[in-house]
Amino acid sequence: MRVLLLFPMADGQTGSAIKYAFEQLGHEIKAVDAKLARPSEFYRYCCEFEPDLVFCSRTHQLTEDIITIKKWFKSITICMWNVDTRTNINSWSRLFPLIELCDHHFVVNEYHVTEWNERFKTKTTWLPQGLQDEVYDKPKEITDEDRKKYSCDVSFTGGGRSLRPPFLNAVKKMNVNFKKWGCSGMPKVYNEEHNKMVSLSKVNLGISRLYGNNIDKYISVRDYKILGAGGFLLELYRKGINDIFPPDTMNDYEDPIHLLEQIAYWLNHEKERKEVAERGYKWVHKNATYTHRIKRALEIMGLK
Repeated sequence: MRVLLLFPMADGQTGSAIKYAFEQLGHEIKAVDAKLARPSEFYRYCCEFEPDLVFCSRTHQLTEDIITIKKWFKSITICMWNVDTRTNINSWSRLFPLIELCDHHFVVNEYHVTEWNERFKTKTTWLPQGLQDEVYDKPKEITDEDRKKYSCDVSFTGGGRSLRPPFLNAVKKMNVNFKKWGCSGMPKVYNEEHNKMVSLSKVNLGISRLYGNNIDKYISVRDYKILGAGGFLLELYRKGINDIFPPDTMNDYEDPIHLLEQIAYWLNHEKERKEVAERGYKWVHKNATYTHRIKRALEIMGLK
């Protein structure tokens, strides 16, 4: 199958992971950066490449080109995968015209699927993100400099927004070596540097439930990266968390006090902690890569 992929590509993250997944499944891919290409270029690439599937991101600037593609290429399947989440679907109102044009619409938060389908006539399906396994794995090499930079008891990488500060501040007050990346002025870590950071952190925090109890089956892609690099994951509990990760592959906490209790326990149970991390590592590489997600998306769309 020929796939025209319209996704941000410059950061080497989700777009690159999806491209790799399609290639692993044996499809021919033409990837165009959805943020960098100019309007009308997407239609031109469609004319030149003649795809069977247009797989696009939540980039509302694509709308006019998709209208033209739908007009002139009746047999092409068009789908959008929104790999971000919001408190309610009206926050995505500028995407509504693009979603209307799509044959399939995938979202990473299951909570709003029913509402999406009521608005857009049953075209929305839950498709969680996954592991970019060609990038995130156990580190190839760890130097003394890496150990000095990344070794710690507890680490967190991400922004300090929304409900995160009470958890982060609680950990800061513990008598542990706590390192943060990507927030509070610290640099972001990606790719092999991320793998080293995860490997050299005894406990890796996830704080994915940004908006309270209404987000159940949603998890940040950060968690897949942690498990994929062989790290021990401690994630904020929500009702659907074990529908995403098996309970023996990670652990969870419910509030700041419970978080501190969990950190203290796992820092004092090294053997058990490493066993959980190894199970998580094996499970995510075997079951939850982007290749698994794209294969599932094609099954839902009835494509091979």
